[in-house]
Amino acid sequence: MFLTLGITLVVFVVMLWEKIPVDQTALLGLCILLLTGILTPEEAFQVFSNEAVITVASMFVLSAALDRTGAIDQVGQWMNRLPAKNEFQLLCWALPIVALCSAFINNTPVVVVFMPVLIGLAARRGWTSSKLLMPLSFAAIFGGTCTLIGTSTNILISATAHSHGEPALGMFELAPIGLILTIVGLIYLLTFGWKALPDRETLSELIQDGADSKEYLTEAVIQEDSPLVGKTLSDKVASSLKSVRLLDVRRNGETVVGALNELALQPGDVLRVIGGLDSVIKIKEAKGVEFKPSTQLGLEAVGQQKAKIVETVIGPNSELLGKSVKQINFRQRFGALILAIHRHGVNIRQNFEQVRLRFGDTLLLEGSENSIQKLSNNRNFLLLSDPALKEKRTHRAWVAVLVTALVIVLSQIQSEIPFSGLAFSGATLVTLLGCLDTEDAYRAVQWRVIFLILGTLGLGVALEKTGGAEWMAEGILKALGGWGPRIVLSGFIFLAVAMTVFISNNAVAVLLTPIAISAAHAMDVDPRPFLIGVAVGASASFSTPIGYQTNSLIYSAGGYLFRDFVRVGGPLTVIFWILGSWLIPVIWPFGP
Repeated sequence: MFLTLGITLVVFVVMLWEKIPVDQTALLGLCILLLTGILTPEEAFQVFSNEAVITVASMFVLSAALDRTGAIDQVGQWMNRLPAKNEFQLLCWALPIVALCSAFINNTPVVVVFMPVLIGLAARRGWTSSKLLMPLSFAAIFGGTCTLIGTSTNILISATAHSHGEPALGMFELAPIGLILTIVGLIYLLTFGWKALPDRETLSELIQDGADSKEYLTEAVIQEDSPLVGKTLSDKVASSLKSVRLLDVRRNGETVVGALNELALQPGDVLRVIGGLDSVIKIKEAKGVEFKPSTQLGLEAVGQQKAKIVETVIGPNSELLGKSVKQINFRQRFGALILAIHRHGVNIRQNFEQVRLRFGDTLLLEGSENSIQKLSNNRNFLLLSDPALKEKRTHRAWVAVLVTALVIVLSQIQSEIPFSGLAFSGATLVTLLGCLDTEDAYRAVQWRVIFLILGTLGLGVALEKTGGAEWMAEGILKALGGWGPRIVLSGFIFLAVAMTVFISNNAVAVLLTPIAISAAHAMDVDPRPFLIGVAVGASASFSTPIGYQTNSLIYSAGGYLFRDFVRVGGPLTVIFWILGSWLIPVIWPFGP
């Protein structure tokens, strides 16, 4: 038992250290439990058949179908027409809509869809995004507390409880407490929270006139008699090229791979460059450099493609995570130039080619419309600008909505098929009916979340098998049991809230649920209030950008600092803790 508790503690500390991805840390913990013999192979691998894993993966696919078909975008387009005169009026309209959507769609894709909508509105009306994005994330979390499928945390608690002999949570069982918390949370955001929100520029706003850059993309060809032949861009003789940004070099019809500053130029090399009109004129006047073709400064040759500046966020499923810009060979691979990287309130403008990308990093990119179009459909990025560029299968929107509605309705009117079976069937249907390709369905699943769940489920099984969960429950009861079950419940809510400050709310849900059930049985009371308490506490992650994915998404995009979450979200976390401790025993009594 103590070896299991030690392994769990080490896993927790390594997650806090953040040097190893949390999903890999959780799986490493499962491997240690297997190799030390604490879990048999049968016990260790039973987590792969857990209903929660299938349900969470299926809900990712259903949410992706609603996104790909533009079903959520329809709501966003309606918001674009709202008669809001300022940020406050916009939030009065938008936040209830976001909360409603996130009650039935995983809240992460809801935030992904609404982020560019709100940022675009702010840009067009001269508002600041920092007044909008944190309330967006919080409202999505509110909505997720109202239903079983609003957040993967609720699904995990339900499945874990079911595996311990408790009834699974119903689709709308959380609604009574979720609706109250949502209403109170929205009132807070529109009163005290609104006053505490920062008025801060985002990354693209830090570059003057960035959205309307008067730079142009063009192509120049190195001639036989050019003094640049055999020279690199670092040579003084290449000073005429210093005033432009070089996107790539094509030689014999192929893009040259490697460090462009160290490339020795050859006759016939085609240089694709971005620069202002003055910069283009300097190249035109250089000896041995001609535009392709040499008319109108070459601008018509590439359709006068105006350079576009956009913001994009590195998503949770991006294959670029952990890689440096230099390793990715970003310029040649994506046809866009990185102007700056924004992380944790800091704009990284220099030497960022060595920076390893993380989830939530915001990149300021510059490229042609064609390049931006390709980026908008690339799963590695969440584009915050020009959301209309994304290809949507709008003719299949009704299919995605109908299938999702059927999954929800059938879960209420029949009990023969478990919700995991309904969700899996729905995910299969939206793929077969063309809402998204099979490849898109696989990409929609956030595998890092799935593997984090698998690893932490293994730790939960080990704690239950060795008596660790019961031992921890007894410790909590010794500290709080004398005050009665209501105080113990409050303690579990507080513990869930505190743990989400440091690690993922999914991990918190899996680890605390068996302990909460053991504590309830030890006190001879109904475990239901404790399950609801863990659900509320694990979702009350407002005081940091770490514990909840939606907070991580808007962290850099809104130009926030860590202390902004503490100032705005801290009081909200305390409110949720107090309300949960008071209302849950009223709605779900401890016993007859």
